[in-house]
Formats: sequence, C-alpha cells, structure tokens
Amino acid sequence: MRRFTTKFVLVMLGLGVFTLPGRADTHIYAGALGTNQNDKLFFSNGNLFDASLSSFALPQILRTNGLNTGYYRGDALTFSALAATPPNGGPISGCAAFGAQLAVQLVSVAGPPGGSFAFWEGDGESDLGNITFSVPVGTTNGSNYLVISENNGEPGADPYGHIHGREFTTSAPGTYIVGFRVIDLSTNGVGGGPIQSPSDILLVRFQAGLRIETIQTFTNRVNVSFRSPPGISNLLEATSSLASNNWQSAAAPLRGNNALQSFTDTNAPTGNRFYRIRQLNNLP
Repeated sequence: MRRFTTKFVLVMLGLGVFTLPGRADTHIYAGALGTNQNDKLFFSNGNLFDASLSSFALPQILRTNGLNTGYYRGDALTFSALAATPPNGGPISGCAAFGAQLAVQLVSVAGPPGGSFAFWEGDGESDLGNITFSVPVGTTNGSNYLVISENNGEPGADPYGHIHGREFTTSAPGTYIVGFRVIDLSTNGVGGGPIQSPSDILLVRFQAGLRIETIQTFTNRVNVSFRSPPGISNLLEATSSLASNNWQSAAAPLRGNNALQSFTDTNAPTGNRFYRIRQLNNLP
C-alpha cells in the first residue's frame, strides 16, 4: 500500500494572453410572473445560469490593454428586460408591467479572499469606460444596481431594455459566485412605490483565470479538480521537491471548458508530492 501526503499546491499562470474563440454574447432576461401590484419579478431563463444547477462558469479573461488592464474581464454577459410593445419586439410572455423600471441588483459576492467584482458602464476600451461600482468578496447585502429598462420610470412606459457595451470584471484569479436579483425602481405602484416585488436571488458563477478547486488523496492516486477558461490546454505537473525544480507531467493535458474538471495522478509515490497546473497554448 502506497501512502503519501500532499504538502503544497501551486498554480502556474498561463503563458501569454488568450481570448475566447468565436465568442457570442450571452443574455439573461428579466421579466415578471404577473403584471399586477406586487407580482414578483424573475429571470425568465435564469435556470441556464444558476450555479446551484450547473458547474459551468462564465469566463473572465485577464486583460492587458484598455482601461480594465490588469482585471479579469468578461463582457459576454448582458442583462436584458423583456419587451411589452411591438416596436421593441414585444409583447413577450413574462414581461413586467407597463410603468415598471427594472434594474439588476448585485446582492452578494463569494470568491477568492481580497478579490472584488466590478461593473463597467462603458466599453473599457475608450475614455468613456470607467468602473461604475465595485463589490468586495464577502458582501452579502449589496445595494448597487444597474438599470436595464430603457425608460425613465414614467407611467405606462415599456419596461424593455437591451443595452450592450457593459462589462463585469474581477480583480483576482479564482472562482466567484455572484448573487443577482431584479428590482423595480419605479414609483408607479400603490402609494408611490414600485409596481413589482423583487425577484429571488440568482447565483451565477464566474471563472477568472485558472483555479485548483480541490485535491483528493487516495491509496494509489490523487485527483486534482480545477477550472479553466475554454480553449486553453492545461497540464498537471508534479515534483517531490520544490528545491529541485524538477516538474514532471502527471496526467494527460485537458482543454478548459469553464466547468469543473479533474486530473488523476496514478503514479504518486510515497512521501511528499507537490502539484501545479501549467497552461499552454500549443497543445492539441
């Protein structure tokens, strides 16, 4: 029986800068379960992004130019409000009431210690791009929001909104789980309050760069689970001594897919075993 201990974990940052091939914008749609006073708002396709239902994570790629240089940026996500009138492509089933002004509130952020999750109103490439707000990891009752309805909250207005050129960034590598909910900012309801009541919180997972999630040791193998952006080849390497700097491949390479993946080292010897994941851009 071979026994060993794992004493150290090192993540080797990728070589160069990688972008998502063939990236297409991803939309989360906001609407309501009804249009009467206090009917609840909801994310109509939120199940596709719910971190409690899937291990998939939205990618955040390290930027080396533009105003968000040094941040992990993911500009593929767009929050939109369903339309109620034909000029905007409506009426769409599940849209909010006329006169509602929808906004997405960022309620909670879990992730790597010291990290933060930020929203950019501009495109991040020009002088118009600036961080609108930043929320630190550990927040559980955030109040910042972004308006998604393209109205001013006037009575009878279509709640529709579909605004591109907005971004989310993270400040440190790792896995983030961010809680969002839809709120109604209008004053067109009873007593000058909102028409619709807030939605449930939707937890969405974001993946900034590379992260080793867990290391499990068994009698004759080690499983290393990790997350990586898509299109990047990841190589698990191991060594018995950090002083020697003699890293050897410990498993076949795997392409990242933003979901939870695992390497298995079946040749782990007795004694200490140190692991790292190195990212390459030239593997098949």
